Amino acid sequence: MRRFICLCFFITVCPVLLLSQKTVKVKGTAQVEFPDNLTRQEVKRQAEEQATIDALEKAFGRVVIQGNSTYISNVQTGKQIETKSAFNTIANTSVKGEVVEVIKVVFTDLQGNRSIEGKDETFVEIRCDIEIEAREVSTPPVNFTAFTLNCTEERCKTTDFRMDDPLYMSFSSPSSGYISIFIDEEGNTQCLYPYNTMPVEYEGGVPVKADKRYILFTKQPEFHFTGYILFTPNPRSINRIFIIFSKTPLNKPSLSDVKVDDAGYKLPKSLKSEDFQRWLNKYRSYEKANVEVDYIDITITK
Repeated sequence: MRRFICLCFFITVCPVLLLSQKTVKVKGTAQVEFPDNLTRQEVKRQAEEQATIDALEKAFGRVVIQGNSTYISNVQTGKQIETKSAFNTIANTSVKGEVVEVIKVVFTDLQGNRSIEGKDETFVEIRCDIEIEAREVSTPPVNFTAFTLNCTEERCKTTDFRMDDPLYMSFSSPSSGYISIFIDEEGNTQCLYPYNTMPVEYEGGVPVKADKRYILFTKQPEFHFTGYILFTPNPRSINRIFIIFSKTPLNKPSLSDVKVDDAGYKLPKSLKSEDFQRWLNKYRSYEKANVEVDYIDITITK
């Protein structure tokens, strides 16, 4: 079901991440081929990383990205639960746990045979069996307050919009920092804030001061911005808005150029939903103490 937001103008947070104190002992295993262009040490490191990932996924579930959502999948049952949690990143893989102690690591060489284009050849794989003590990464509730409105007054707080309604957002935080806002449509995530027309120094987020209430998306002539108007071609659609508060400017994801829709409206810069989720998960993995993330689901009805 297609849904999107049109941009109505023309161009002329976080305390230190708390970690669960409960630890578990878990085993993992992995096998990595030993090619001619890598050293034994490099292959052993890859095998240990993959075995560690295997162990953490067995203990805390596998991270699965689908569209604009991230899920934790139970390795045994396959059951998925949507999550807002922060993660660790090991070998470019998001995991919901961290290693407290490596208890035991065993490497074994395994030799095999295979046929390639009718020719038999032997190959070697290095197997790693690892036992670790690990704990789950947990995320405290966000400290900032954010909600959507259809007018600039607090009485207009809502998540249910009609087509052609304006979109505003109220935001406040107990600490100073930077804010970025994205909205997801069908398979596509658009950057609402900072605006397309803001100078390059804002691309990592717009500065906000502690204990100050902001009404975002209002008319701002200095940025040639007149506001957002909601639109849907369907009887009813759902859009997910992501609010990212950081203590330092973000290294933003790669975004597309500005696009113009059939009606002549300039649309916010965007990227694929899955790419946005991967960027967000990895960023939170490395910046656990500096980044807070929340989302709001809104409906748009004709």
